[in-house]
Amino acid sequence: MAGNSRERGQSVASRLLRVLDAFSAARPELSLADISRTTGLPSATLYRLLRELTDHGAIQRTSTGRYAVGLRLWEIGRLAPAVSRLDEVAVPYLAALYEATHGASHLAVPLGAEALCVVAISGLQTVQPVLPAGARVPLESPGIGRVLLAYASPDVLAEVLEGGGRSTYRIRQELVEIRRSGVAVTGVGSRSFSVAAPLVGPHGAVMAAVSVAVRTTGDSLVLIRMVRRAAARISRELGTSADAAVPGL
Repeated sequence: MAGNSRERGQSVASRLLRVLDAFSAARPELSLADISRTTGLPSATLYRLLRELTDHGAIQRTSTGRYAVGLRLWEIGRLAPAVSRLDEVAVPYLAALYEATHGASHLAVPLGAEALCVVAISGLQTVQPVLPAGARVPLESPGIGRVLLAYASPDVLAEVLEGGGRSTYRIRQELVEIRRSGVAVTGVGSRSFSVAAPLVGPHGAVMAAVSVAVRTTGDSLVLIRMVRRAAARISRELGTSADAAVPGL
């Protein structure tokens, strides 16, 4: 009875949002029982909500009968002014980076303690795994996540690095270097190599990041310069001023 009372006190919209919030990059597919356990909603209520969301296209059934986020949500999300403007400006530069390097080119925006990949350009010979459009990665992840973390707000930084320890100290040192140089470089000396750089918006805040990952590179400085140059040009088209540019751009 108590559970039903709590459920009656919630709006339909709040319950729908709880269902959608159950999905994450680590849990892209969920069973009815998984969603019930995560949301605290009873199976009967969930079944009705999931049926409505599926009919709308916000949720889809997988081949295994589990649930996943539907394409309709992706279509709606791309209508957000910040994302649509980023697409318009950044995609030609990402395409040029791909043509020059045949590496995986990505554009990501910060979303709380995660980075949301909004554009991914790659080919059959691209270094794997490729981060697909729509995927989320933790901000502490090397590469495009880490460069966004370097310019995150103090609240987000504290949330991500909560707990301390040796790994947190190492990440903090890396963030200092990223803010100094304006790029995040990973995989030096390994079979794959990536460079990520922030994009600065019209008010001087980092609003997104671009990255390129390649199998090998003969001259890492060439790739770093290419990504820096692309980030600087995208930032200028987004309306940043010279005074607002981050180091290295």
